[in-house]
Amino acid sequence: MSTYQDPSNERDALLAALQEQTDLLNAHPEEADIISKVMDDLEVQLAAFGEEGAHDDQAALSPILEMFTSPQLQTDGFSCLPSPGGEAGDSDTDTDMDYRDSDEDELNDHLRERFCSHKCDHESCRLANEHCNIMASATGVPQEHPQTIEAREDEPLLGGPGAVTQRDSEHIYRNLIKGTAAVAQCGILILAALIWAGIFSHPLIFFSAHPLLNSSAILLQVQAALILQPTATPQQKLLGTRIHYSLQAFSLAAFVTAFIIIEINKGDHPRLTSPHAIFGLITYICIILQALLGLVQYFFPVTILGSVDAGKRLYKYHRHFGYSLLVLELATVAAATQTTYNVNVLHIPLWGVLVAAVFIVAGVGARIKKHKLGF
Repeated sequence: MSTYQDPSNERDALLAALQEQTDLLNAHPEEADIISKVMDDLEVQLAAFGEEGAHDDQAALSPILEMFTSPQLQTDGFSCLPSPGGEAGDSDTDTDMDYRDSDEDELNDHLRERFCSHKCDHESCRLANEHCNIMASATGVPQEHPQTIEAREDEPLLGGPGAVTQRDSEHIYRNLIKGTAAVAQCGILILAALIWAGIFSHPLIFFSAHPLLNSSAILLQVQAALILQPTATPQQKLLGTRIHYSLQAFSLAAFVTAFIIIEINKGDHPRLTSPHAIFGLITYICIILQALLGLVQYFFPVTILGSVDAGKRLYKYHRHFGYSLLVLELATVAAATQTTYNVNVLHIPLWGVLVAAVFIVAGVGARIKKHKLGF
């Protein structure tokens, strides 16, 4: 079955994901800052679907905005006018709207979520619900999150570029094999098998830990990218991000240890005498910079950058740099096959490394969503 999901279905899923934000904040109020970042990322994705769709939704919502921002209704929550029996309808406070009341698109989503599902006998509430139903039919605004993804017969088996999106009912670990992730997994397993077989087929020495740790670190990086790429809802993104930075932390530790080992092993011997050594040093420096960028933008945007928005502006650069860094790491591994030690002892084939690298880049690259890179 195809994993393809057309843009309209994905847009519906993103809209539904935004509507779940209030529930998530109520369940985890202590993580409001992190959840708001996730929601902002969803809004950026929605904006990428084009100005026209956003203007259509705004036009469809304008009667509701006018109705519910009138002096007769409270603006900090939903409160119906007194019914003939003297009792008011259901009411509560929308904490997410208060937190982000400066964002007009967020207000539209809030009104759509609150008023389209509100039940009351009052005439204004009944008219609002009717208007919401008409709006949903005319503009395609989802009343429920789509639980299935219908595929056309002419769609590619693995879906189009960036088409894989995690469903509500799916466990997050399925992201590791969804769509072209299976291709990337095949590539990274081939690469690890080649390196580990070459190392363990000879007596282990102090240097042996260097390629073992580096290959393990790359394997962890691929898993970290694959598990986060298809996430869509705030809950999925929050969990995916936690798994992502946890895997990256172990990967970073492995890279740093591998660097220390090669430095100790070199001793007084000359350094930077081969393409592998030069690529390796550049790669290690880039890995540290990428880790610092991710740490600052996600955990300390206010402390270091001055605001959460400043941190969010770095997201696309973190993604760009991450994908480029993966290619650089694979190039460094390929260069390692031409070192004297590999040619004379390990015999890890260059062609095998290149085939594995192609699989990895193709599998990871095919799931990239261009709007997350700012395109």
